[in-house]
Amino acid sequence: MKYISQIIPLLLAVLLVGSCSSTSSVPEGDQLYIGLKPIEYKEYEKNDHFYAVQEEVEAALATAPNGAFFGSSYHRTIPYKLWIWNNFSNSETKLGKWIAKTFGSAPVLMSWVNPELRTSVAQSVLRNHGYLGGTVSYMVEQQKNPKKAKIAYTVNMNELSTVDTLEYVNFPSLSDSLIRLHADEARIKPGDPFDVSALDAERSRLSTLFRNNGFYYYQPSYASYLADTLAVPGKVHLRLQLADNIPAAANHKWYIGKMKVNIMKQSMEQLRDTFTYRRLTLAFNGRKPPIRARLLLRHLRLLPKQQFSYDAYMESADRLSNSGQYSSVQFAFTPQDTTALCDTLDMTVSCVLNKPYEAYVETNYSNKINGRTGPEIVVGFKKKNAFRGGEVIDLNLHGAYEWQTNGQGSDYNSYEYGTDLSVSFPRMIVPFLKPYRYYNTPTTTVRASTNVVNRPGYFKMHTASGDWTYKWQPTDRKKHEFSPLTIKYQHLTYATHKFDSIMYANPYLYATMQDIFIPKMIYSFTYTSPKKYRNPIYWNITASEAGNILSLGYMAAGKKWGDEGKEMFKNSYAQFFKIESDFTKTWATGLKSQLVGHINVGLVYSYGNMKATPYSEQFYVGGANSIRAFPVRSVGPGSYYTDVARLSYLDQTGDMKFLANLEYRFNLFGNLYGAAFLDAGNVWGLKDDGYRSGARFKLKNIAKEMALGTGVGVRYDLEFLILRLDWGVGLHMPYDTGKSGYYNIRRFKDSHSLHLAVGYPF
Repeated sequence: MKYISQIIPLLLAVLLVGSCSSTSSVPEGDQLYIGLKPIEYKEYEKNDHFYAVQEEVEAALATAPNGAFFGSSYHRTIPYKLWIWNNFSNSETKLGKWIAKTFGSAPVLMSWVNPELRTSVAQSVLRNHGYLGGTVSYMVEQQKNPKKAKIAYTVNMNELSTVDTLEYVNFPSLSDSLIRLHADEARIKPGDPFDVSALDAERSRLSTLFRNNGFYYYQPSYASYLADTLAVPGKVHLRLQLADNIPAAANHKWYIGKMKVNIMKQSMEQLRDTFTYRRLTLAFNGRKPPIRARLLLRHLRLLPKQQFSYDAYMESADRLSNSGQYSSVQFAFTPQDTTALCDTLDMTVSCVLNKPYEAYVETNYSNKINGRTGPEIVVGFKKKNAFRGGEVIDLNLHGAYEWQTNGQGSDYNSYEYGTDLSVSFPRMIVPFLKPYRYYNTPTTTVRASTNVVNRPGYFKMHTASGDWTYKWQPTDRKKHEFSPLTIKYQHLTYATHKFDSIMYANPYLYATMQDIFIPKMIYSFTYTSPKKYRNPIYWNITASEAGNILSLGYMAAGKKWGDEGKEMFKNSYAQFFKIESDFTKTWATGLKSQLVGHINVGLVYSYGNMKATPYSEQFYVGGANSIRAFPVRSVGPGSYYTDVARLSYLDQTGDMKFLANLEYRFNLFGNLYGAAFLDAGNVWGLKDDGYRSGARFKLKNIAKEMALGTGVGVRYDLEFLILRLDWGVGLHMPYDTGKSGYYNIRRFKDSHSLHLAVGYPF
């Protein structure tokens, strides 16, 4: 720390004179590499295979110079780290060495780049993907400063060799029958590129096919290829031949024998107790098994006397690993005896349990522009495998306190506290439901929470909520989520006269703060295309209803369906039906470019006991994942507009929503991607609420009431997440701005918005 005061002046001096010393540390006979020239490709046909090979070739040739712009091999910024290195790397002082190591970067030299080696690697890539005559060459381009140089690569693709025929040779009759039966699944077909990765994929496919049909000991390496590339120019005749000397155990089918599961608290634990349930033997320590045997059997797809199946083995391993109960899962298969006639494998599964307890603490500190500041804390506790069936109990307590720092006194300090409790079961808890094999482990979750908010001088509010939710996935493409009961109870314990006057003056605040009870039922379905699809789709539809079952109960008690003001727990309850759908379609336009279309529509209709929809159930548009030319809740409903601060933003929600987006995504260089987009949408009210003029939906006005925006953005791919920056520009406002024409934006500075977000918008 004693050097800090000296560092800034030194670094500033380096930046001022650094441009004169970029090559000062380049050894004699070497050069500073400053990037690539655009790679030139010759004699190629543009198709998906070429683009895939191009990506691998460029990865082999890519080298980032000093000061690379987002890791680009072509573009540089100011190489200030190199300047720092040049000035301090030879320093004999501790400060200088520390500066060079911390802030500097060694020069990227041509000797280190080694273009000759990289061209050799890139040429191997070409040949591995079917460009057998492909060549890669390079030239070193000297710069004005002879100590600096760029590299220009030339890739001559030449003719792509394709597969003419493929024969399977020397396979036993049973194996040959399997090959013929599943011929349509072959990874290599006539006309396909002669690609090494496809050859390996076909060998692996056969191995999986044989192992799924009992051949436990078969391995891909037991078969090898013979290729004739001379008979027909540009065509390859392939023979996949089984070796003559493979082990005898790989030539016949195997069946599952005894089945044992070891349940350990730590690895290599010696187990002393056993328990047998049907065909399963459990080994453990203690009075009773830590996991119920019946639940273990639900995870296992391999059972005694069954033929071995590789897919069933992998599914069993995935189910156990994804159940959240174990830190380690290992399968072992051993022959029952050593005789040549043995065809039975005993299966042993060793599972190491997760730690049974987990505690966590989360803290946050906020400092708001209105002068309120204070801490927030969450203290939680988890109990895993609570009832010996993989259940997880999660209990947490949370609290927050805010001080008013603008001199109004302690009477304006506020606080909030509450608790959340959830129990998650790794199965469907439904009476009379027969056992069913799901794609992954289904869950049943029960939650309950309470929260108290106290704002001295204004109000105190109690909120209680809870839900019972099922989640299951019958296939890799379809997901279901169903909550037969979701409740929210909101009660304003007290409110001051000052707060009452504010509520009556603000319709939004009055609607959100009133006492209400929302008993809701929700169902959601999601469909996702298989990962191998080039142009996939995503579709989700969610439907919910509230208050209808209660109203049926009141009807049985003599109340009319349309009567308003019926109560439950001293609160009026909401009654509505809501449906929302979200659809996304992606078209691949190149190796690293896509066109993505997105539509989101929703409708909520209140009736019966309450004519107005609860604010939390209404729709809105605008923001980073919607119409990006406008901030959140700054558009609609319909042609409604107000410049009154207390109404704007808060009042711009509706009962009906339409949102459409079109976005073109493309690679700029390296991990940096660009985007151009067009967004349109709005929300509307289904009823006239008496104070928002133009908010009600009318079909004839839909075109002119559609807000429209465009814009551009950049995305930086960090592999584990996407950082996104979007700049949206408005093209049309849905209300009368006083300017004629479709482009009715009065001032450009009021028609654009900047959004920094994580992940794609849709």
